[in-house]
Amino acid sequence: MLVEVCVASLSSICNAEQAGADRIELCSALEVGGLTPSAGFIKEAVGLNSLPIHCLIRPRQGHFYFSKEEIKIIESNIQFAADAGCSGVVLGAHNTEFKLDYSLLKKWKELAGEMYCTFHRAFDVLVEPEQALEQLIDLGFDCVLTSGQFEKAEEGFENLNKWNTQYGQHITIMPGSGVSIENCLMFKQAEFKAIHLSGSRECSPLVLPDGVNQSLSFLNQPLRESNTEVIKKFVQKVKTS
Repeated sequence: MLVEVCVASLSSICNAEQAGADRIELCSALEVGGLTPSAGFIKEAVGLNSLPIHCLIRPRQGHFYFSKEEIKIIESNIQFAADAGCSGVVLGAHNTEFKLDYSLLKKWKELAGEMYCTFHRAFDVLVEPEQALEQLIDLGFDCVLTSGQFEKAEEGFENLNKWNTQYGQHITIMPGSGVSIENCLMFKQAEFKAIHLSGSRECSPLVLPDGVNQSLSFLNQPLRESNTEVIKKFVQKVKTS
């Protein structure tokens, strides 16, 4: 079972590698579900020459119906990820009817070239998910990251299991959201080929010296980092059980 870890820092990549993870989804702003990381971060992550880097392509938080201007940004970011040496991209879009924007995704798939393509959790808001899976297979997507159209993958297990049974030979159904050491074996035993988690813990806050305005909101935003111990236990459980 392949273990993908979503990260938002270089140290988290190193922690995931030491823990035995197989792949990285590179993001920023995990607290809003992840956004496209900066150019500098992408270059440095690829430059580590450690785990395969799959770059999230999402220009803003919120829904996945994008304006013409946002589409241009997305396409520039897909090209940048390819040029920077990313192994894959993680992307998605729907139309105003919350169905796949097939023609747009076809263009993006062509832009991605040989990179591995994952359709992200935009899948969880689509109104006809099984039709969408058939379309993604037709488009040549490699993977779908999904919680089964529920907030957490454990809640959406029935849908996930059904889709994996029906379509798993043609596209990887990768459960994500709320995946943990406590529930990972239910996905392993259901024979999912891949699984997605952050495996993170909140970092210790800086000690602020006298004179710093401690009420500033941005100083109180928690930082999280992928934790080697957590991911190692997770990997051992899904690889050896």
